[in-house]
Amino acid sequence: MHLSSIVSILRIAALPLIIYLIQQNTYSSLLFAVLIFLLALFTDVIDDYLRKKENVPVGSFLDPFADKILVLGLLFFFVWRKEFSFFFLALLLLREFFAALLRYSATQEDIILEEEKKYAQAATVAEFVLVSWLLFQSLFVLPLLLQNLLAPLALIFAWGSLIVYAKAYLKERWNRRQAFKELKSEPLVILANKRSSGYYDIYRRRLLKVFSRRRKAQVYYLPFQKNMFKSVEKKISLPKHLIIAGGDGSFESALNYKPFRKKSLGFFPLGAGNAFYSYFYRGNRFEYLRSRFQFLEKELDMLELSWEHGKIQTTFLSLGLDAEVMQLTKRTQQAGFWDYFVAGARGAVQAKADYDFHVLVDGKKQQFENGITLTLAKIPYFGFGLRSLLGKVDPTDGKVYGSMVVNSHPKISNKLVRLWALLFANFNLLKAPFVALKGKEIFVESAEPFPLQAAGEFLGYTSWVKVKVARKQKVLMV
Repeated sequence: MHLSSIVSILRIAALPLIIYLIQQNTYSSLLFAVLIFLLALFTDVIDDYLRKKENVPVGSFLDPFADKILVLGLLFFFVWRKEFSFFFLALLLLREFFAALLRYSATQEDIILEEEKKYAQAATVAEFVLVSWLLFQSLFVLPLLLQNLLAPLALIFAWGSLIVYAKAYLKERWNRRQAFKELKSEPLVILANKRSSGYYDIYRRRLLKVFSRRRKAQVYYLPFQKNMFKSVEKKISLPKHLIIAGGDGSFESALNYKPFRKKSLGFFPLGAGNAFYSYFYRGNRFEYLRSRFQFLEKELDMLELSWEHGKIQTTFLSLGLDAEVMQLTKRTQQAGFWDYFVAGARGAVQAKADYDFHVLVDGKKQQFENGITLTLAKIPYFGFGLRSLLGKVDPTDGKVYGSMVVNSHPKISNKLVRLWALLFANFNLLKAPFVALKGKEIFVESAEPFPLQAAGEFLGYTSWVKVKVARKQKVLMV
């Protein structure tokens, strides 16, 4: 375990120690409690120094919540001792709840709120000052009036930062539809894949009929053959806008079909995972059933994936543990989320979760020990709305985006760290255990072959992959 990870653990372990020292109620114990708290505040600086000295690419997965655990834990303690108002603590906790809810909604809709981070940092500093004052009160006789001012001030900073976040979120939603070309009319043709799991569900087929009727679109059902688009190619030569009704694999097949490269492709969710549903409809549940909105036409970079056994075009791929789970998914009999859940449970037991990845980003070498999984993509979602890429992703900048999960703790905790990372991803928190990558070309290799999947399809094992942007494709979005 790296020293920087130990420092993060010690910061959380400081909470019960500080509480114990305060309970001793001697001058020396109270002095030690204050000193330990102040030392804990500076562990971020110590952590950064140790990471640079040890050349560690990512810190502890415990680090992002260590400050909140320490501060809120001490405030709970002071409420228990009747030295702080439960009302003020409840308001601080309520702010944390609404902030998490807002951030989750923004993540589902691919809205980035990073520019407002400084306001949240100001709120955190105010909470630190408040706790410091409560600790110093145990040592010295301090004016009660100042404490009565600090608590409301901390609330003002906390709720003020939330208001700033909410304004930025609503503004982005308001302005989004102005960013791309709006199609005033779009004669649509729907290509439905009968092999998709949703086709065997009566309810999903009914939704497809409702969608086609409201959009006045002709539906063509694709045959059970290797080249499923060949038989309908002549029938759809004139319409420029095609809706692919199927899963992620169906849409990727359309992206790889050369005659469709000059058309605009949309998506109707008829599969199991539907990462494209998360991206094209951005958290707007059943939005595709409304006939009042118009689709937005935009471009999306297509990635070229090269590996030991071939070359394809795709929009997202993963290697490592996540790809292994996709292989296990094929062995189950269920469909949809339950299918992935069962495969994930199997992966927790059967799959390998530690790889040493050697990465070249535009020729610059990086090495990641104890890597768990790596996603390279242009769309920022897995299926079911789970975030795959963190931070802001430009869909047409000609660059490949990557998100790697790396554990700085012992390997035995790797699979638990992957679950922890899924929680972070749902709130778009680019913190440990995540490492972000971005470049025009990304090359990954490992001495031990790793599993590879693209758009929900397991591609086998390989010792290297190379990914770059190949071209642009017009797509239809909400």
